[in-house]
Amino acid sequence: MLSAHACRPRHAIIDSASKLTDQTTGVDIVGSGYAALFDMDGVIIDTRSATATALHVLVTAALGAPVPAAVVDQCVALAPVDALAALGVRDARRVYEEHFDGALADAVGQVRTFEPVLAGMLELSRAGVGLGIITAQAHSRLPFLLPPVVAALVDVVIAHEDAAPKPAPDGVVTACARLGVQPQRAFYLGDTANDIAAGRAAGVVTVGAGWGFVGPDTLRRVGADVVLAEPHHVGVSLLTHLDGWPDRQLVTD
Repeated sequence: MLSAHACRPRHAIIDSASKLTDQTTGVDIVGSGYAALFDMDGVIIDTRSATATALHVLVTAALGAPVPAAVVDQCVALAPVDALAALGVRDARRVYEEHFDGALADAVGQVRTFEPVLAGMLELSRAGVGLGIITAQAHSRLPFLLPPVVAALVDVVIAHEDAAPKPAPDGVVTACARLGVQPQRAFYLGDTANDIAAGRAAGVVTVGAGWGFVGPDTLRRVGADVVLAEPHHVGVSLLTHLDGWPDRQLVTD
């Protein structure tokens, strides 16, 4: 597994003069010229099993009887509060706010990192590309969900509290602004229809993660510019789809 130390050689082609400051927030932003943006769940980490376990525990406790795993699995791609409601939990919002983080933390041992994606992120970082994550997860979950090696590698994380939820483009737009990158020089790699919609609305190249929650056929159907079949396809080759990159190729599926 890649170590955090191995990921620390940062932005080799960026000199100190290329660092900017967001005049609104006062936050330093990286002016690399290009950005690679990622959803987290289903793209960098596999949280499907852990999420299903957390939902099963909460639904069983709320209803007083076990729910078939296959039924829970049908709802696992929904936002957790929506999944709880769909599975018959009354006052799903309260149950979600009071108990979901704890249930997910208890199941975190089932979370795994897609190592080829991490290797691709490291390759992009070494090429001087700004890295960002836009996730629907709350900041409170990041300490036990976001692998330390990934946290050490990325430049910006936009969590649930930081922007309007996808499919709104706000998180993607904010990440580009923090990185000092124009949207046409960024791609967003996601695994759901909401990810693709958010990226398209923000004006970035949308890349579908075919190994994620909904699969490649759905991602093509909702209009992803590029669909990757396997995690090992993540890397600097994706930059050829961006404006201004040398040897830019036509964007195809």
